Amino acid sequence: MEEISQLLPLLMVASGPMRGVGFRLRRQPQVIGRDPTVDIVVRDPHLSRRHAEIRLTGEGVCVTDLGSTNGTWVNGGRASGSTRLADGDVIRLGRTELRFHDPGVARTDPVGLSFGAAQQQRPTLVLVPGGMSPRAAGTPCGVADSRA
Repeated sequence: MEEISQLLPLLMVASGPMRGVGFRLRRQPQVIGRDPTVDIVVRDPHLSRRHAEIRLTGEGVCVTDLGSTNGTWVNGGRASGSTRLADGDVIRLGRTELRFHDPGVARTDPVGLSFGAAQQQRPTLVLVPGGMSPRAAGTPCGVADSRA
């Protein structure tokens, strides 16, 4: 079966020097950093050369800090170990914020996707079920998520 790249998760730069740039995730792990040899190069002097790794797993998408100087933050909380991401989560690396979008389980409107006929663009809104406030940090990878 042919894989549709527009259905793979996406990291969009929400703030920082590269605002508006998007990175489509792949099936193999990808390293994020400022070194030109990494998979996802982010031009931010506050990032480590090899800052974090992002990977697709059977449980979802996980981000892992690679011992960076300034740390990796998910939704305002410092990530320790591997942290599972949910659609709409914000990852902060240095002074750059990346917003995670997963079209397969989207709780937010997709960004820049169009299938078939042209669709009217709508602003991205985070939908919080039951009026609960968004969570402060991601769920560790391999840990069941009770938000289902």
